[in-house]
Amino acid sequence: MSAEPAGLDFSVLGPLTVSRRGERLVLGGPRVKALVATLLIAQGKMITTDRIVDAIWGEQAPDSGLATLYTYVTKLRKVLEPDRPPRSATGLLVRQGPGYALRVRPESVDSERFVALAERGARLLDDDPPAAAETLATALGLWRGPAYADLGDTDVASAEIARLENARLAARQDHAAALLAMGTAVQAVGELEALVREHPLAERSWELLALALYRNGRQGESLAALRTARERLSEDLGVDPGPSLRAMETALLRQDPALDRRAPKETARLAEPEQRPGRPRLPAPLTRLVGRDAAVNTVTDLLAANRLVTITGLGGTGKSRTALEVARRHADGDADGDVDGPWLVLLADVTDAGLLPATIGAAMGVAITGSADHLAASIGDRDTLLVLDNCEHLIDAVAPLAETLLSRCPGLRLLATSREPLAVAGETTWDLPPLDPDGAAVELFVERSLAVRPGQRPRHDERKIIARICRELDGLPLAIELAAAQTRVLSLEQIADGLGDRFALLTTGSRTAPERHRSLEAAIASSVRLLTPAEAELLGCLSLFEGGFDLEAAERVAGPPAVLHRLSGLVAKSLVTVDGATLPRRYRMLETIRQYALRTLPAGERARWADRHLAWAVELAETAGRRLRTFDGALWTRRLRNEQANTRAALRHALAEGDGDAALRVAGALSWFWYRNGDVHEGIARLSEALDLADAGHPGRGQALIGRAMLRYLAGDPFTGNDDVELALREAETSGDVEVLARGLPYRAFFLQLSGDPGQAQLALAEGWKHVQATGLSWVEAELTMVRGQITRVAGDPLLATEQLTQASALAESCGHDWAYCSSAWIGAKVAMDLGDADRAVQQMARMVVHLDRVQDVTSWLACAHVLAGALGMAGRAVDGAVLLGAVSAIGSRVGYSPELMDPLDGPRNVAAVRSTLSPEAYDEATAMGASLTNDDVTAMARRLVATAPGDRARRTSLRHERS
Repeated sequence: MSAEPAGLDFSVLGPLTVSRRGERLVLGGPRVKALVATLLIAQGKMITTDRIVDAIWGEQAPDSGLATLYTYVTKLRKVLEPDRPPRSATGLLVRQGPGYALRVRPESVDSERFVALAERGARLLDDDPPAAAETLATALGLWRGPAYADLGDTDVASAEIARLENARLAARQDHAAALLAMGTAVQAVGELEALVREHPLAERSWELLALALYRNGRQGESLAALRTARERLSEDLGVDPGPSLRAMETALLRQDPALDRRAPKETARLAEPEQRPGRPRLPAPLTRLVGRDAAVNTVTDLLAANRLVTITGLGGTGKSRTALEVARRHADGDADGDVDGPWLVLLADVTDAGLLPATIGAAMGVAITGSADHLAASIGDRDTLLVLDNCEHLIDAVAPLAETLLSRCPGLRLLATSREPLAVAGETTWDLPPLDPDGAAVELFVERSLAVRPGQRPRHDERKIIARICRELDGLPLAIELAAAQTRVLSLEQIADGLGDRFALLTTGSRTAPERHRSLEAAIASSVRLLTPAEAELLGCLSLFEGGFDLEAAERVAGPPAVLHRLSGLVAKSLVTVDGATLPRRYRMLETIRQYALRTLPAGERARWADRHLAWAVELAETAGRRLRTFDGALWTRRLRNEQANTRAALRHALAEGDGDAALRVAGALSWFWYRNGDVHEGIARLSEALDLADAGHPGRGQALIGRAMLRYLAGDPFTGNDDVELALREAETSGDVEVLARGLPYRAFFLQLSGDPGQAQLALAEGWKHVQATGLSWVEAELTMVRGQITRVAGDPLLATEQLTQASALAESCGHDWAYCSSAWIGAKVAMDLGDADRAVQQMARMVVHLDRVQDVTSWLACAHVLAGALGMAGRAVDGAVLLGAVSAIGSRVGYSPELMDPLDGPRNVAAVRSTLSPEAYDEATAMGASLTNDDVTAMARRLVATAPGDRARRTSLRHERS
């Protein structure tokens, strides 16, 4: 939480109220209070709009839920910040990603003040009972009734209410305990009798009541209270009293002197030393371990269930520090001293495998021994934890030694750190991941930079640069610490810019650190040195892949010998990671590893692998280009998205090397992917470069020109796009390329109707039919039929246009051309609007928006959302339409695409249908709200609009193309 305007106070320990300097604010009805409660409970974290809508309305959420929510938010901002200028940034109720967050100081919320006071009182209980009693009384005095009293019958705050009521019960118990410790047992009895009436199953209350009665000389009533507790627990829960209550009963029967009150000084105990005599002392860390709590917890749990756990990972990820923290917790958890150890064995500087048993024996304090047998005999049946740190360079010796010790020492648990698994039976491996670049990695950078520049805490804008640095460095802790150390002499911008040559930049590690941790290059080199020659060669080959690769791609580029065995070695040695969520599996190198491998590749080797990578990319792009308009289209679209970084790298290489043939083949094949993926300006630029570089007679020019024409149409420049189509048709007539003629003529017709000449457009269509039939390409026929429906519509015959569009949909569905199917529906919704059937247009476009989000067709999704907005305006839901227009404009601007510019005939009509019934202020406010929506928000809005009534219309307008 962060600071809100001064004077605001939020009260939830009773009815929900908000006041400013003592004056209560009028929030509104229960739904606005549910909104405030939902955001308060999140304690400054973002809550998505979908979750907020569900919290406010549950299953009864209206179709206009999102629009109503934005109205609530706007009104609430005016109540909370009445002096904030319109449209200025808010620091209180903020839009964040796909939702909202309420940024308030914890001390301005009475529940947070209560929890802080209750926790302080609990800490004071042993050492200062009077102060504890006073603090707890203050905490309990904040309550005005049940928490969230006016929301208690809803699900909005049920979990939070339970949490606060449990904390209240604990505070009341602590207050009674403080009274007992102060000697005021009579007052304590009164409080505790009320507690057991209200919470008859809370065992601690009964235990305290029995003790209070005993200290008042009412031993018989004390035992009776425990019998009552036993009966209630048995009747209501079917359980016996817990060990604490049973111990109290035994103490009462014995009249144990420990039950009598003693002064705090008499009951104080001296703290036991952290280490028992003879217990090994683990090295104390000099810096805080950042961002590894989850990893430490996981490894601790694994170690509790398994006798051999190995933490694996790349050098510099923090394996040693994580293992040390696990060992420290192990030692802290053995307060009774039943287990000896843990014993830490540092192997980084051990180079002679024959010294392993002696090194381990010396660390454990056993007799110096030169064999595994003697070491196992020395350990014997002892329950102990042994930590072997940095095993990778001795892996062939550590593995059999570990197996011997574990098989002969049943009480031994072994925690190892290594850059590859020991590969011993019974081993459990935990691959330590890098830090979250936007979370813990930033925290680590900030902490380490403060060590060299105390007091220079980064500003909000500087934290964005730090996050970029951390992403560039893959979240590697060592790399981040080295970068943070550079803040002594470099600005954050200089560090970020210098990461292009990160190995020259990150060279100033601690003087006392191991040699392998004094620079980033040394850390990576120490891992690469562990590779076999075949693995090292494959690492160099794979460094040409950007954004990952699958096994098939690696095999095509690397060639023989078999890739799988070598790739498995790279994975085992933590130089390649596996994405287990994809099918087929994908692999990637951290960018730092990839840059190191590229840097160390000899020039001749790099050129060879780059050429093989380009050949693979050409084959991939051309295969995908043939399949994108078929039933396999969604599969190939996903594959191209996965390989987009690789195809970009390959295309850059072809252009840089002057390879016009490869460049045009890749760019031309990717043009349709760029169209549907929303990569408008990238596609135009790359196609232009490739067309300029390729020979004038290249057979791929026609396809590339048509691809560029369509992208220019998306960019709102249909006239230049038409020039590309005309050029493609002229060249195709000369070369006799029937497929280019068949594809180009429908687009010529489409551009002609956009320019207001449907007659010439009809002639172009008629000419195109013979070429379409000659090619036998069903998907081209579907596109041509769709264009015919649009031209017929513009010519003023909506009923015939509907018939033609239905035919186009059927053709597209039969051949799997998903885009032509959706585009036919897009034009069909416009026909429905021409006929005044706005409701049908809303339903048709809402279904298309939902479907196109699923297949991730960015540009078509935006185009359909724009028509949906216009249809909503015509249907009398102008506010929802305006919100949607705001979202389309904002999202479209991020991808460089405007449906309104792309659609000069109907785009303005969509906007006019919304604006016509709203005041300028209302329109501006609604579009401003929409500008903060995400793609998911818009799709959720469309999903709510989809009609659920069965019937032929519903089935016809729903997308039946689910196989994609």
